[in-house]
Parts: sequence; C-alpha cells; structure tokens
Amino acid sequence: MESHPLHYSLRQLRYFVVTAEALSFTAAAKRLHISQPSISTALEELETSFGVQLFTRHYASGARSIGPSA
Repeated sequence: MESHPLHYSLRQLRYFVVTAEALSFTAAAKRLHISQPSISTALEELETSFGVQLFTRHYASGARSIGPSA
C-alpha cells in the first residue's frame, strides 16, 4: 500500500477547530471574521487531504449546521 503525504495548512486546522467548537459554519465564519464559503472550501480541502468526512452537514431553512461525522 502506497502512502500519500497529507497536504493541509495551519489555517485549515484552525478553521476546523473553530467550526467544531461553534457547531456551525456560519457561526465559525463570524467568529473568524471571514466568509462562510471560505470555511466550507478550506474544510472540504482538509477532508479531501485526510480522505474522510469530518462533519455531517445538515441543510435546513437555508442554514448550514454541522455535527461530528460518525
């Protein structure tokens, strides 16, 4: 089995921690003073790098909330 190096940044890890604490992409974006799509993109890249889904996304009433991925 060939291993592939992980590619991620400290910025992505910070976004992950803040989003996990806030349990919301929108709340994390407000806390970090950045746009919500920026967090979504960074976390999707992090998930791709790790090869796992880190959050379960819930779409309701136009809001995006999250829960830990099982």
